[in-house]
Amino acid sequence: MDALLNALMAIGLLLVLILVIYLIDRVNSIESETRKVVSTLNESAAKLATPNMGLSAKKLWDVMTGRSTEGLDSQAIEDLRSRYALILSKHAEALYKDGFKDGILGSPPNEPKNTKDVVTAKGPVESWIPTAQANALYQCGLSAAQTPEAEWGPIRASMDEAGQFLWTKAQLDATSPLSEWLMPSSDTATPP
Repeated sequence: MDALLNALMAIGLLLVLILVIYLIDRVNSIESETRKVVSTLNESAAKLATPNMGLSAKKLWDVMTGRSTEGLDSQAIEDLRSRYALILSKHAEALYKDGFKDGILGSPPNEPKNTKDVVTAKGPVESWIPTAQANALYQCGLSAAQTPEAEWGPIRASMDEAGQFLWTKAQLDATSPLSEWLMPSSDTATPP
């Protein structure tokens, strides 16, 4: 009788031991899955918390032009698009001013870079625009510095064409032509 009781207790302890091992394994697998989910959520939150969803330069341009929007929320892209207008404006202004400065100083024309660090309220952002438009904006500044204001018509047209291309590609509304605020009519030939 004692042998039967001991055998039943041994079987019971063995079943409890197997149950404990099974439960520990289940808890570990649940914990592992939870860590993966938390990690994914943290990465998504970090990406959204960084300026421009962590995008910069050509990647930012590609998202704004609709070329590459994989894994990005459409509402977040629209929010970013509203901020991108400022980035694009500052980039265009910097290229124009670089050309204007080189024209005033009589420096030989430089090949403008199509990337530019632009400072915004949310921090610096590396902006990118196509080389042709970067060259056009720089050349407009260079020409404006070397041409009397009365003859700025073709320069303004070239600037507005480059600006219209950039704003249209980035799916932004151009509230006014670039030349209206970069080349205002005045008695002096200095950029804003």
